Amino acid sequence: MARSTFELDARGYLGVREQLALLSLPPKLRRRLLNNVGKRVRTMSRKRIREQRNLDGTPFAPRKAEGKGKKKMEAGLGKLLQITRVDAEVAELGWRNGLTRWIASQQHHGNSERRTAAQMRRWNTVRPGQGATEKQAKRLRRLGFRVRQAGKKSLTRPPVAWILQHVQYQQAGLLIRILTDGNAETSGAQSWEITLPKRQFLGVNTDRDTRLLVNQVLEQILNSPR
Repeated sequence: MARSTFELDARGYLGVREQLALLSLPPKLRRRLLNNVGKRVRTMSRKRIREQRNLDGTPFAPRKAEGKGKKKMEAGLGKLLQITRVDAEVAELGWRNGLTRWIASQQHHGNSERRTAAQMRRWNTVRPGQGATEKQAKRLRRLGFRVRQAGKKSLTRPPVAWILQHVQYQQAGLLIRILTDGNAETSGAQSWEITLPKRQFLGVNTDRDTRLLVNQVLEQILNSPR
């Protein structure tokens, strides 16, 4: 799977003098350095989402389904973005939930993968067996969700009652995202082929930018009261 986190080891972005200064700090302050840098990268990533722009400043690829009043793309991912690991050596910025990490990876890298209902169930964090809501079912119908139902030769648009019975809450949310935002080839309710364009909002644009950020935070820590 493509990476869906931003990892930082500050030593790779410091000169010799700065590395010596970093090593002179106690673990608590090195951890603070990485935590502060991670939070700044999170702020930068969320700002890109608000502005709907990639790392290089270009606009996000538009949705496949056009219309008015749509929410900003990736807004939900931005809210859930957090420091998932930090110690005196490395900080990691990403998502704790497996399904959210996968969705973020799809959005960031523009991957095409086949996912199955079994994988969705394994990643599901809501109450086991919780079905789709009526609101989700109606939206899936409006978006043209089609499945191969028993006794029928071709893909058909299932009724709301069928969706409520056969599609889980988390699956419905993912399908709505796919049908709204990308291309989905649905071969029944058990697996989906997903293709999404790149929308690269996570991280720092260049190594130079990362170096400047790390050095700036290090200078602040070195000059702050211990």
